[in-house]
Amino acid sequence: MTVLLTTSLKDLLDIVLVATLFYQGYMLLSGTRAVNVLRGVLVFVLAWAVSNFLQLTALNSLLGRIAPVGLFALVVVFQPELRAALEQIGRTRVRDVGASGAALQDISRAMERMAERKTGALIAIERRTPLGEYAATGVKLDAQISAPFIEALFARNAPLHDGGMIVQSGRVLAAACLFPLQASDGIYRRYGTRHRAAIGLSELTDAVVLVVSEERGSIRLATGGRLSADLTGAELRDRLRELVYE
Repeated sequence: MTVLLTTSLKDLLDIVLVATLFYQGYMLLSGTRAVNVLRGVLVFVLAWAVSNFLQLTALNSLLGRIAPVGLFALVVVFQPELRAALEQIGRTRVRDVGASGAALQDISRAMERMAERKTGALIAIERRTPLGEYAATGVKLDAQISAPFIEALFARNAPLHDGGMIVQSGRVLAAACLFPLQASDGIYRRYGTRHRAAIGLSELTDAVVLVVSEERGSIRLATGGRLSADLTGAELRDRLRELVYE
């Protein structure tokens, strides 16, 4: 009786752990192009299990030959998503404050003014994922944040207006940085380079990325590979307070 009880508890623990791993994997990939492929993989595994159970020799042999090649192809094609997922697993659970309340106010104020003048801008606020590799593609500044400084940085004729600005620990870490363009499929492909760069960086990191459209004068925010609707200045401040400061 004791042996049966111990075995049952082990089986239950095994099932719970496997289910937790699948759930966490799904949550890590949620919102990326890999989530649809993950569903396809689950269908593939289910078909393989059914073929084994029903002893369908030909189908089972075919699926067995496809599996190793398919696994290698998935690793190659979805390397950015896998990297982002592994980075997220390794992040500390203690939230790092990417900017102080005063810095967020300055960023919001600058975004509003640039939107009014239709000055294009791209700003990434670092959270848990280090953005050092992207900062290395631009010009290191380590400057204090202020609304006039940000506006001057993105002025049309300014030498550093192209590319993105990175905020780290309440300071401007770098400017004129290159961000990865959006990699996922979907409606975002119709957007311009700044918007796709904002989405792309937010797909690979947990950064909060802000973008001003120079065509429409609109403000948007990207997190987790998703782009928000147009935001007012007040809405932007609320979102930043929620995502970065609190």
